[in-house]
Amino acid sequence: MAGKTRRLRRRQPPGSEPPQSFRSLVGVSFCCLVFIAILVVAISSARSRHKDTPFVFTNPNDIPSAVLKNLHAILVLGGGVPDSIDHPPVYVERRCDDAASVVQKRRELSKSLLSRNNSLPILCLSAGTAHLPQLLSADGLPIWESTACAAYLAMNHGIAENVYVETTSYDTIGNAFYARTSHTDINGWRNLLVVTNEFHMERTKAIFDWIFLQCDKDGRRPKYTLYYLSSPNIGLSEEAVQARREREVKSEQTVREHLAPTYKTLKDVWGFLNDNHSLYTANKLVQRARGDGDASASDMVKQSYGAGLKKKQ
Repeated sequence: MAGKTRRLRRRQPPGSEPPQSFRSLVGVSFCCLVFIAILVVAISSARSRHKDTPFVFTNPNDIPSAVLKNLHAILVLGGGVPDSIDHPPVYVERRCDDAASVVQKRRELSKSLLSRNNSLPILCLSAGTAHLPQLLSADGLPIWESTACAAYLAMNHGIAENVYVETTSYDTIGNAFYARTSHTDINGWRNLLVVTNEFHMERTKAIFDWIFLQCDKDGRRPKYTLYYLSSPNIGLSEEAVQARREREVKSEQTVREHLAPTYKTLKDVWGFLNDNHSLYTANKLVQRARGDGDASASDMVKQSYGAGLKKKQ
């Protein structure tokens, strides 16, 4: 019976079915092609999402020569009420120190390349903070945060020329908006290094990316390139840094999820600042002056704006 069964089976013609090894090779090749296609889509998507993502450095020595030689200006963010005209908060002094180091490295690079392009402007940002009283001069006038940074650069690093001050803003959104509208757009500074402390970096990136990389002006978007330098959080207690970080995370989320998607042009941002923002809107400033303004920050958060800090020894 078994013999009859064998005789009833029909043999497959030669070449009608590929060998097992060939089928395996085809299967593996197909899987590889699918994987490559998925990888290409993922990379393309990532590039699309992050095409404007800035470079972030944690030390002036980490900035490549190719970046350094093409910088147009350094923007140093203010960070709280100064202790005196020559002394911004200690952690802001570190921002100034890092900016000065970058300027020196640019000079050395230009000298080695026999280039005359050794001039690198420093723009110090911020009039003051909403969280602490303004420091006043002997004649009763405000000493701006940016003025104290400029004085510190001159006294400690001998950098007195090619230093500029922005004296309109009272928060990080204002820092970015007025830096762009009053300085960088006008001077053609397009490759910028933004300097702030680590605890402030993520919100700063969110805001400066929004104002400089996403906001149109007259239907056009200037081609800015932003680099960031994160300075250490020196001079602050761990409790103050943690309190500030918690505040920063909430503010950064508001910028990314609400403000940036809503206000897409410089005119939109101008409207937001002057119609909605408590530090720039006329009636809200009047209310604040009458004592009806926003609630004050906690004492621990105020420390990260310069309250009760000792000068660097």
